[in-house]
Amino acid sequence: MTIGAAVGSTLMGLIDPLLAKLGSLLEGAYHKLRYLQPGITSLRHELGSIKAALEDLSHLEESSSLVKAWKGHLQELSYDIEDCIDDFAQRLGEDQDHVHDGLIARITGWLKTMQLYHQTAGQIAELREHAVEVNDRRKRFKLDTATPCCSSTGGIDPRLLALFEEEDRLVGVEGPEGELIKWLTDGVRQRRVVSVVGSGGLGKTALANLVYKKIKGDFHCAAFVSVSRNPDINKILRDILRGVLETSNPTSDDQRQHMDQIEKNLDSGPLETCQLIEMTKKYLEKLRYFIVIDDIWCKQAWETIQFVFPFNDCTSRILTTTRINDVATHSCFPQREFAYSIKPLSSHASRRLFFSRAFCLEEECSQELLEIVDEILKKCDGLPLAIINIASLLATKVATRQEWKKVLDSIGSTFDEYHELELIKRVLLVSYRDLHHHLKTCLLHLSVFPEDHIIGRDRLIWRWIAEGFIVGQLGQNREEVGERYFNELINRNMIEVVDMDYSGSAINCRVHDIILDLLVSLSTEENFVTILNGQKLISSNKKVRRLSLQGNCEEHNEWLCSCTSNFSHVRSLGVFGDCKDLPRLKGLKTLRVLDIEDCYHQEDNVQHTEDIGSLHLLRYLYFTKVPREIGNLKLLQTLDVSCLYVQELPATIVQLHQLVRLFVRVGVRLPKGISNMRSLEQLMWFSVCDNDVGVVQELGDLIKLRALQIHWDECTGGNIERYQNSVVSSLCKLAKHRLQKLRVIGSWKNNVDFLISSCLSNVQHFSMFRHGPHFHRIPKWNSSLSTLIYLDIKVEEVQQEDLKLLKDLPVLVYLGLQATKLNQEALSINCSGFRCLGLFYFILPYDQLDCTTLEDTKDGLALIFEERSMPKLWWLKIECAAHDMVSEQGIESDFGVHHLKSLKRLEVEINCTGTRAWKVDAAESAIRNAATSHPTHPTLYINIFREHEMIND
Repeated sequence: MTIGAAVGSTLMGLIDPLLAKLGSLLEGAYHKLRYLQPGITSLRHELGSIKAALEDLSHLEESSSLVKAWKGHLQELSYDIEDCIDDFAQRLGEDQDHVHDGLIARITGWLKTMQLYHQTAGQIAELREHAVEVNDRRKRFKLDTATPCCSSTGGIDPRLLALFEEEDRLVGVEGPEGELIKWLTDGVRQRRVVSVVGSGGLGKTALANLVYKKIKGDFHCAAFVSVSRNPDINKILRDILRGVLETSNPTSDDQRQHMDQIEKNLDSGPLETCQLIEMTKKYLEKLRYFIVIDDIWCKQAWETIQFVFPFNDCTSRILTTTRINDVATHSCFPQREFAYSIKPLSSHASRRLFFSRAFCLEEECSQELLEIVDEILKKCDGLPLAIINIASLLATKVATRQEWKKVLDSIGSTFDEYHELELIKRVLLVSYRDLHHHLKTCLLHLSVFPEDHIIGRDRLIWRWIAEGFIVGQLGQNREEVGERYFNELINRNMIEVVDMDYSGSAINCRVHDIILDLLVSLSTEENFVTILNGQKLISSNKKVRRLSLQGNCEEHNEWLCSCTSNFSHVRSLGVFGDCKDLPRLKGLKTLRVLDIEDCYHQEDNVQHTEDIGSLHLLRYLYFTKVPREIGNLKLLQTLDVSCLYVQELPATIVQLHQLVRLFVRVGVRLPKGISNMRSLEQLMWFSVCDNDVGVVQELGDLIKLRALQIHWDECTGGNIERYQNSVVSSLCKLAKHRLQKLRVIGSWKNNVDFLISSCLSNVQHFSMFRHGPHFHRIPKWNSSLSTLIYLDIKVEEVQQEDLKLLKDLPVLVYLGLQATKLNQEALSINCSGFRCLGLFYFILPYDQLDCTTLEDTKDGLALIFEERSMPKLWWLKIECAAHDMVSEQGIESDFGVHHLKSLKRLEVEINCTGTRAWKVDAAESAIRNAATSHPTHPTLYINIFREHEMIND
């Protein structure tokens, strides 16, 4: 099966929403347009007939050139019909906005409406003729007479969370992992580079990530960075620097100030390559660092990147991965013996991996299927990516020989003619073809993102919604349907999870570069996306429907200027990397998505702000500034202006009655009248004291608001009480309706006890920024929050009686407690309560400790788990001081973790400030012994900072 066989597969994903729109046009307020109804009805009938033919053609193993050409014409027709409908609906809505104006205005509006009806009738007639012509061509050439192959699509695998397991899910890595760890931790003080080399799909990145997670805690700082085939060196250098900053633990004011200065430099704007190299090299000069550079494709990229790593004698290590042998030996030079060649899985490991994804146990597989399994594994040839995708596909099928034989046969009989990379593409194409048509469309949309790009779940889903790929279904809104699509793509291993939330749901993903190659190939053939990646143009000569500008796009200005006619039909425009200028926006009448979130030079594109007001079909907007005409964008659903260039939103924003998501930075002022934005469901950040008290009061009228993030700082003047009362009143109103998530940030000096009077009865998720404001004590209203699932709270002091307020919360899954003061006596958690808790995070901020008095305080444990406590707890993370774990008599504590019978993951960060060295050693030994002797053998992550922090004995 070739890539060409899948061409046209997105059509069903386009036609279904289109038919729904035509149906709404007939059933909605437009029934008065009687002379439009026949044309719309006929057009809908033609598309329905075409859809039936597509359902047959979608199952064909191969598509002839005639079929491909016919599908291409149909796809362009579908786009044109949708543009016509959306333009008509939007313009009609504008005309109806004037129904309450004066007589002259109403007459003028009526004449414009009649003109609009006449124009639309003519367009629909032309589109209908085109549809009839497309349908007749299918019948004339008998394109759908071939016998289709049956296909069935399974539901979402209920073992979705199990797919997120890391170490337990890896097979055949024991030997490579041990060898790499030995090379990286043998104690040799000189800087060393170790490289993993092998073809695509063999698991180089997974192996490097496993090693990275296991040993990064032994270093002062660490970073994991991907390079890709077309490396953006500046982005890579910035990622390295940010990574080492995030994992560093400054031990002095000078170090903290140094970090703050570097972060300011990074946030101030683009930096030259030489500046980034110098900053990083100087910072790492005296640190023991561990850096993973993943997926290097050329020697030149390594030559530049390696300049940031100083040749110190701190036992620093660098681990690289590549597909090219020469690059591996070059990066390791002169110690070429540290180039590790990763091999395909053995037959035994392949079998284990296959059954872990398809059945969990080999014994569950019937004898008649074992023969098919052997043939499938032979074709996969030890490539983990191929095995995982085929096994995941079969896991959704009925376990019969007939169904599995279909999958086997569809892989193709000429696999020996292809090298490993092509084999993976062919296997992935089987999984792609088995997706339902709506999932294919959503998956192809991922081709707009560059290689190795981290893609947020919500960002992706709302771009799908803006493009019209998702239609609400019975009992589910469009966002819920989008989340289901997203999870299904993860379930099929078509996209990879990068980050998960407390519930195990993916919040960030990426596309493996091999899969991305396949998606780009399909998107190009279907004219789905046009990509300008700084080196070449990936597109066809048809109308440009989606444009992705990647890298330095100055080289493509000539192309952008020369394709004005084709460019005017763009539906989405995304900008990634070093693009200093956008194409002219004013003529993009069909644009639904404008997203420059990943553009390095966002401030250079402010000149296009005024043009945005003319993009009447826009649904998704991430930009640097809000135009005064923002109120014209009646269909806008997502507005993200959380960059540094917006200080105040224009008054016209309150006219956005369909806006669902609004993201602004801290300090942005909102206009009066926000209560008119009744569709708003997510708002971040709402800066209370930067807005008028009346605006704070209006906040409570946004009855659809589900997620709210507020910023609280002490208000100036004598209005503090008014602001406090307004916040409480608004939150109580919101909680009575749909408010589910509330997060509070601000200055760490501020006390927010006034929120205790809030009535948050329906809130499921309450959190406070770690370095933000705090409560004096845990609020008693927590005990009445029967719906609370997630609680991350900061208080001055946690006492035993406070735990009684939390232990009986019936559905609490995540609990984060941060105290700013150290208790003199330990907190005891007994077998009563916390029956559903899965994750517990206990923090004593290090920057609040008094280093001069710690050794004089009473020894005592910060936390003790008693027998049978927290029965479902699987993840425990504790940040505390070594002094609180070991008494002067040498009695060591493991917090009683051996009583946590479900524990799988244990993270302990031990602060050594003001603590004697022997106590630090004893604390570390106690924790390691506790993890080793624990019956569940939890994965241990321990961070202990030794240098310049302890009191010498």
